[in-house]
Amino acid sequence: MNSKEQKTILLVEDEAFIAMAESMQLKDYGYDVIHVPNGRKAIDAVNDKKTEINLILMDIDLGQEIDGTETAKMILKEHDLPILFLSSHIEREIVDKTENITSYGYVVKNSGITVLDASIKMAFRLYESYLKVKNQKTEIEAKSEELQLSEKRYHRLFESAKDGIIILNAGTGMIVDVNPFLIEMLGYSKEQFIKKSIWDISAFKNIDYSKQLFKELQDTEYVRYEDLPLETSAGNLIHVEFVSNVYLVDREKVIQCNIRDITDRKRYEKILTNNIDEKEALLKEIQHRTKNSFNMITSLIHLRASVTHSEETKNTLEELTLRVKSISDLYSLLYETNSFYEVQLKTYCNKVIESMLNLAKNIMLNKYIEEITVSTKNAATIGMILVELLSNAIKYAFPESQKGMVNIELKTINSKIVLVVEDNGIGFKNDFDITKIKSMGLHLVNLMVDQLNGNIKFIPLNGTKIIIEFPL
Repeated sequence: MNSKEQKTILLVEDEAFIAMAESMQLKDYGYDVIHVPNGRKAIDAVNDKKTEINLILMDIDLGQEIDGTETAKMILKEHDLPILFLSSHIEREIVDKTENITSYGYVVKNSGITVLDASIKMAFRLYESYLKVKNQKTEIEAKSEELQLSEKRYHRLFESAKDGIIILNAGTGMIVDVNPFLIEMLGYSKEQFIKKSIWDISAFKNIDYSKQLFKELQDTEYVRYEDLPLETSAGNLIHVEFVSNVYLVDREKVIQCNIRDITDRKRYEKILTNNIDEKEALLKEIQHRTKNSFNMITSLIHLRASVTHSEETKNTLEELTLRVKSISDLYSLLYETNSFYEVQLKTYCNKVIESMLNLAKNIMLNKYIEEITVSTKNAATIGMILVELLSNAIKYAFPESQKGMVNIELKTINSKIVLVVEDNGIGFKNDFDITKIKSMGLHLVNLMVDQLNGNIKFIPLNGTKIIIEFPL
């Protein structure tokens, strides 16, 4: 993709690691990427007239604020942009929910950059087609012959519809027309339908119920039944969704009944319902296996570190072990407490701090951690931040193995969570700026704080004091 064709993508992703990886991949494929971590910032970015955004890649889970689907709805109220959902969710109700918002696609995370790039290109083609259709529609609406064409168009839709359709006289209940799909569905000829009341048709042989339905239609002009049993001419019972409404045709009221066969849907719903207990048990097993997998990864890293002769490699592996261990501790806690959605920070952070004690041989660690409950997702982020800050303090604040002290506080103040990590080491320079630092660890800390909608302050006074605040 050359610079003339380059498109700008707004990536709405609250996970810092995932956002960084996706941005790098998309840029490698020639796209210009703007990343924001939440819905509010996505709306601000779209409203900023300085930058033209060509497409939005929207995550669904966006932390504690509005989710991706609500963000998409708010954007589409004011802007005509293609939105492609990029999420780890594969549940049917989540996918169906997005289809009612935008028609540019749904990509499952970790499908690979090739799939994502193909989906983006398809979304652009759909959007171009949409613009063409929109222009064509405007031109058609401007033509005076639209009224004459509408009748033919309706008749064509009526004949080719893949739902059964019956047209009734609203006053008498007599059937005036029936489409081919319903004739094939029920197995009756058109002559067996025309000029008969709906309750005279054998398929609707429950006469009292049919008359009750017709009376309700006359009174409310709209009836919807999600599941009605109909009998075919061969005596087979099928389940249908039945939707009827009344409207005017040449000043005469008619009733249109749309009948959709949901027999297969009912069968699949029953299968899904029967699998609920099985899937809950599977989720528990996956959580257990995930915990064990993290433990195995940690063990493998330890083994590799024990045989290497390179101090740099050993240090890198130790840092990696700490990061993996923080997530492993989280899954262990979730499994032990039989919880999926919430974590007690005091218990979790104590586990994380304990895993750092082997590195702090000449350093005293003091901690004050309040009992605070947060979501599993936020707990993982807080644990990673704690690992990075403690690791930096232990490794760099006390050179040449000098003795020192590191204090950790985690508390709530005025509906905010405050994390303080303070050491009495050599400290940062006075002109320290985290946005310009080349350290990968501190750069990730900055991204994760932003992911929590928080802010971070560095105070270089008799060592280093780092204060992080984010909403409770």
